[in-house]
Amino acid sequence: MTYKGIEYQIVQTANPTGWKWIVLLDATRTRKGISHSRAHAVVEAQRAIDKATKDGKKRPKPGNTDEESLNG
Repeated sequence: MTYKGIEYQIVQTANPTGWKWIVLLDATRTRKGISHSRAHAVVEAQRAIDKATKDGKKRPKPGNTDEESLNG
């Protein structure tokens, strides 16, 4: 699923029983957690995305720095 252009996944777990959420912020950064319900897992994943993109600003992906633009 996608929220604010960032992909996240919700997966049901058997042991412990619940729902695991995984947010793929970029190639090197992820956030994850476990919730008791699917709806709560979605809310938590979206909250993690909101926190990571505070004020609507996304961090640049690795390899997209100004120095490389000037040198390349």
